[in-house]
Amino acid sequence: MIRFRNPGTQYSTQIQVIKQLYNALSEQAYFTLEDMAVVLAQSKMMTAYGYAGEDALRLSNTEQESMNSAKMNAKMYAEVFRMLGWVTPYDENSSYPLVFTYIGIHVALAEGDCSRLYEQCVLGINTPTQLTDNLHYDEKVRFFKCALRSFIELDGVMYKHELCLGPMSVNDEDESEFAKMIKGICSLRGDYKRLKKAFEKLADNLDMKTTPVDNCTRLPIAFMKNCNWVESVQNKSLYGKTMSCLRITDHGIEIYESIKNMYDLRLDQYMNLDDNTKYAMIRLGTYSMLMRAGYDMSPVSDLIATDRKQCKNVIGDKELLFSPAQTIRRNQVEYALGYRMGKGTASQYCIDTFNSVVSERDALSNTQIWTLNLPSEVATSLLNGKEDADFLQVVHEMSLSGKNSTQIVDALFDNYENATQTTFYPLIATLFKIMGFNCKFSRPGDNGARWDAIIDDHNRSIPIEIKSPTEEQHLSIKAIRQALENKIILLSRKTHTTSPEVSTLAVGYYMPNDRAEVTRLISDFKETYGYRIGVIDLKSLLSISVSILIDKKGFEKEKLYKLEGLVSANI
Repeated sequence: MIRFRNPGTQYSTQIQVIKQLYNALSEQAYFTLEDMAVVLAQSKMMTAYGYAGEDALRLSNTEQESMNSAKMNAKMYAEVFRMLGWVTPYDENSSYPLVFTYIGIHVALAEGDCSRLYEQCVLGINTPTQLTDNLHYDEKVRFFKCALRSFIELDGVMYKHELCLGPMSVNDEDESEFAKMIKGICSLRGDYKRLKKAFEKLADNLDMKTTPVDNCTRLPIAFMKNCNWVESVQNKSLYGKTMSCLRITDHGIEIYESIKNMYDLRLDQYMNLDDNTKYAMIRLGTYSMLMRAGYDMSPVSDLIATDRKQCKNVIGDKELLFSPAQTIRRNQVEYALGYRMGKGTASQYCIDTFNSVVSERDALSNTQIWTLNLPSEVATSLLNGKEDADFLQVVHEMSLSGKNSTQIVDALFDNYENATQTTFYPLIATLFKIMGFNCKFSRPGDNGARWDAIIDDHNRSIPIEIKSPTEEQHLSIKAIRQALENKIILLSRKTHTTSPEVSTLAVGYYMPNDRAEVTRLISDFKETYGYRIGVIDLKSLLSISVSILIDKKGFEKEKLYKLEGLVSANI
């Protein structure tokens, strides 16, 4: 299966970043991740541990590169831009440093909207290439062309896991293999358990957890949404339950119709051509992308005509679908197009000039880990609702089937991936009850209840802001603000007894995407208002509750009343 990384996905941000990088680094012979990190930080286009600018660089500066937030942020963009063909390795034998490509320069210098060229770059993504020799998968596919075709074959609607089982795991040059893939997805539809089992099997075959496999869909979905090829819809017909699915748009259908009969040149075919035809294909592929994006190509019209003649024995009269910058090493591309990058000044930026501030970074970034090693009994007296009984029964059946605590937590976590407020609020209340807290949830739509749930305590009640995965999969800054508002209102209305030093909580499916920004906000709220805000994800609550139910082990309950910041608990 193709592994799409999980970086920044907004079209406007990607365009803004490439423009900023080109403006600052175009005079250099090449640029490094450090160059990128410094430019992005100093232009306030990235934060690290809640800070921007040079403060972000100081806090990021560590000997361990994987912990260097600024460089990892730069690497995230580098990987996306390399995929889009905007940057490419300077040296053929290593991934870094980088240079801008001919197409990348056009994007960086574009005035106004460049969405049509962006669209051509997304269509240019194909596998394998000379630039992906170190990747460990062997699918031969132009993914987005294949994905659009798959949508059309599957009545216009797909669930994200079908992308993994389908276009991300097929050789689209083989018609029989493509037809088998479509038939396989059709055979899963109608039964969510069949889909779930197939997805888990795929993850096992890849030797991956289901969550990172799921995360591989985020970037391709973002690309397709950026290009207005697909839109999100709620659908119940595919698998008998309401799920957030993707539907192809009229524009998506138009794009597929426009490219389906083009000559789709792939790496192995390119490598079998003679040199003159290779160079003609590079020019024709590049200029065709620009022409379809609306650029005036009249200055090179004679050269295009000559190259068409050179390539006619291969492509006939068809249009060419081929993005050289995304497929071929730069020396061949630059030679064919008659320009040369890799000239100019040496790399000029260095993160080492920004001294590390380790203690402050640790205070801002650490997530508390709760150790589940204390003897604990289930608070059965609190578990008297139907939702409580249903959850206990599911865990009991999983345990009887031979699953251990970790396997039960993983299975439950996946089961609630598309839970709505109606399901999610009672679940969170049940989990807190198992932990020994008298938790009551509010019915969705009850405007009289300011908080989504509350731990009702004689002296230390805790309001809980809950975000179901259908509201937002990752807790946002908005949830943190609402948790603060809950605390203020609780103290003001005095409907439940509490005190200022007791925490207020935000609970969601995943931890925040930008943990540093959230942690900084929590710190600012504490400094300004004096209130503690705690953040917990579903997997941590499941880990604690299942550990209590199965292993009879829990955590130090007192910690919850004074929780501040992000917390994780793993079995």
